[in-house]
Amino acid sequence: MNMFFRLTALAGLLAIAGQTFAVEDITRADQIPVLKEETQHATVSERVTSRFTRSHYRQFDLDQAFSAKIFDRYLNLLDYSHNVLLASDVEQFAKKKTELGDELRSGKLDVFYDLYNLAQKRRFERYQYALSVLEKPMDFTGNDTYNLDRSKAPWPKNEAELNALWDSKVKFDELSLKLTGKTDKEIRETLTRRYKFALRRL
Repeated sequence: MNMFFRLTALAGLLAIAGQTFAVEDITRADQIPVLKEETQHATVSERVTSRFTRSHYRQFDLDQAFSAKIFDRYLNLLDYSHNVLLASDVEQFAKKKTELGDELRSGKLDVFYDLYNLAQKRRFERYQYALSVLEKPMDFTGNDTYNLDRSKAPWPKNEAELNALWDSKVKFDELSLKLTGKTDKEIRETLTRRYKFALRRL
């Protein structure tokens, strides 16, 4: 495991440390748990970063270029399929991408936590939208396509583009279940449970 991956993993672990899964449905954005940095997280970040940067196994500089790589990796951990965040969300935080090394050294992890919380809010909005799509009649006519791997695709520019992506996702999920022989009623029930479970995990 290289230093780049370890530091990215550290950022991710610190961001979700202390998270507990909700047992009730989350129906409003203000019900989403907001993660905040705790004292021990800063201490862990400082100590682990210091150890990695002073390692005799592999020397490296936690400079701006390396910080940018950490940002890109962390961003993709939060939104691998590029169908949750908006391009404007990414641009907002990208302005600080070269500062992440300093944050890890100091233990002041504002960018990591703020980006994580925003991703959770956007994910809530997406699954709420998906549930609303389930209320519409299913339509499998046309020549729609669905990109299963959007890891290299650009982030959507606006909500309309996001909605179009999730229209396709819901239709893909519906069609996948349809091909197993499920009725429309069974499909809606199955996907409603699936999407609500995703909301409970926020």
